[in-house]
Amino acid sequence: MTPPLAVLFDLDGTLIDSIELIVRSFEHATGAHLRAPLGRDVILPTIGLSLVDTLERMAPGQGADLLRTYRAFMHAHHDTLIAEYAGVAPLLAALRARGLPLGIVTSKALSSAAPSFARFGLPEQMAVIVAYDDTTRHKPHPDPLLLAAARLGLPPAACWYVGDSPHDMEAARKAGMTAVAAGWGPFPRAELAPLADAFLNAPADLLDMIEQTNHEKERP
Repeated sequence: MTPPLAVLFDLDGTLIDSIELIVRSFEHATGAHLRAPLGRDVILPTIGLSLVDTLERMAPGQGADLLRTYRAFMHAHHDTLIAEYAGVAPLLAALRARGLPLGIVTSKALSSAAPSFARFGLPEQMAVIVAYDDTTRHKPHPDPLLLAAARLGLPPAACWYVGDSPHDMEAARKAGMTAVAAGWGPFPRAELAPLADAFLNAPADLLDMIEQTNHEKERP
């Protein structure tokens, strides 16, 4: 592993704990339009993928209706069902203090991410944000990550991508970035570690990992 010139993050399950909000929004939308709400075991593996594509794939021809109901519930319950992971704010501050450009690459539409961005002041800390609206192909395709690197003016290999899902790890690998798994999200280590270049148990571990790679680079 080489030291990063920029660090990119997924949003849901990585920077913010929105898992319960996502699950409850899915349950509400599928319960309203399908015969019964989807179970948590079906919902969780879709986190990190495009919501638009996921809903249409689950219920062909009903995706748009599901999406409207999902988003209405999500916006109504956002502030009561969302939180920031402990240690994330200090991590972002420390990375910025080191002069590293930061970015967010999410499969969420910008309008859906906006409430979380506003609540936690994320845009002000980021050098680049790539959302669903910015590309036609989405994670696990590498296009969103490649766009973020291009907007930063950096080669993909100079970027680390931190995400909580196998889809994030696959996208990072395909983009030629260092794939760093966030172990505090909803996916178990057994699913993430085999796909990742590195695994973090807590946000602060990222700082230690960057310091370690810097020291290794300096060794003769």
